[in-house]
Amino acid sequence: MEKEFNKQLNNHLNQWVQNSQSSSWSITAGDFFNVDEDSSVKVNLNKLSEGYRTKQIVNQPGDYCNVFLQAIEPYLVQFLIQFGVKSYKFRFVFILFGTIAKDYFVSTTKMI
Repeated sequence: MEKEFNKQLNNHLNQWVQNSQSSSWSITAGDFFNVDEDSSVKVNLNKLSEGYRTKQIVNQPGDYCNVFLQAIEPYLVQFLIQFGVKSYKFRFVFILFGTIAKDYFVSTTKMI
């Protein structure tokens, strides 16, 4: 189940990116998200346009990561509901000049 969960999560998150494309933060080639075997979600911020990274992320990357997680939370909730999971602790690893790791607990009950 975990392997299928990770595969579907990877597809779900990268589909979100495709649906959310904007000229202000357009993604270069390749996946923006990569879900590892240990279920950690790597977010490659280097895939965002240089202008967007410079303007939005570089000065306060930790704050950006927090806001980013809040923005995708409804999409994570949707995924958990589809998978029949009530709550899940995600591990996000943001890659920019190094890495920033954040654990993010999501519950489907607080969104209903």
